[in-house]
Amino acid sequence: MRIIAKGKYPMTDAYHHIYNGEIHQKSRCIWHENTLVDFFRSSLIMRGYQSQDSSNKVWTRGEKRVVICLVDDYTTCSGEKNPYVPAIWDSNTLVITDNKVTCPTHYRVETLPASFFGIYAYEPEYRSWQPDRRFNFAINRIDTRRVALMLEYRKWLPWQPDRETVDYVNFNCWSWHGDNSSVKGLQQNFENEYHDLDQSVKDVHEITKDTDMPEMPYRNHDLDLESSMHQAWINMVAETYSGEAVIALSEKTFRTLVTPAPWQVYSGRYTVAYLEQLGFDCMSDMFDHGYDHITELRTMAPGDKLVEWWWTGNQNYQRLQSTEFEQVQSRGAQAAHHNRSLLAKLRGQWAQDFSAWWLTVLDKI
Repeated sequence: MRIIAKGKYPMTDAYHHIYNGEIHQKSRCIWHENTLVDFFRSSLIMRGYQSQDSSNKVWTRGEKRVVICLVDDYTTCSGEKNPYVPAIWDSNTLVITDNKVTCPTHYRVETLPASFFGIYAYEPEYRSWQPDRRFNFAINRIDTRRVALMLEYRKWLPWQPDRETVDYVNFNCWSWHGDNSSVKGLQQNFENEYHDLDQSVKDVHEITKDTDMPEMPYRNHDLDLESSMHQAWINMVAETYSGEAVIALSEKTFRTLVTPAPWQVYSGRYTVAYLEQLGFDCMSDMFDHGYDHITELRTMAPGDKLVEWWWTGNQNYQRLQSTEFEQVQSRGAQAAHHNRSLLAKLRGQWAQDFSAWWLTVLDKI
């Protein structure tokens, strides 16, 4: 069975060009993030801590350990593939992060004030939401989870009569550990990730190297990211991390929140509930985020988050199609405006919030 079909549009954008995107240029979120990390590292050095890894995320002084991890899932600092989150480290460890931890831990976690997310505040260029395709699914860096998501998506496309133009898809196959300089290298990156997939995923999505592997990377449009987001009914966002006990957010989610279009996010369990707790408008009154509480099992069967996420997306699309367009358009614009205003408010609160928070953390390191 043929699963992957090569798109006709060339992959011309280097991976680092994503940092030239609108949210990066206008919010300077990467600069703010790196500046804060440098501040933490400087403070630790002045207190006698020494770095224990090449990424400078783990620091020690005697028996004490401090882990600094922003935006990325802090559990990746453990060096374990599937760490048991409650007991990664002992009680002598302090984690400084923006992540939301949803389970008790043996170590101490100091989570930054929510106003940290103000680093993503910006006013996007006005674009009218005029959808002409179902989903927008854009992936640059791949891992086994994203490959599984792509395979699950493509499994259903043969049933679509207009399968090559029903959605906006850009699946680049960029890898930290691969060759990203040529199409052949990107194809190899996909093959490497497929090789590492759980056998349960392979059993459901059987593909052969000779017929399907060479067809990656896949792209079926020539729009930039922001344009494709404004021309799809639903933006299907795959966050970098999607653990069961840690919610790690990045610009991917906040760029979507300020876009006047419905969306779904594949992220840590209860991500949507957390965003709503923070005050963000997730359009839950007309859009189903029921996948938010589901566990990722990698069985690729009904009840697995990997499957339910796409199934829910199709159900949401059908729901939107049966709703008056002007109503959805107006509701999306309202949500985007609210979320832009909230991010701007958080940005303004950050300095005061951080100074008070930092005073409570200093004695613990």
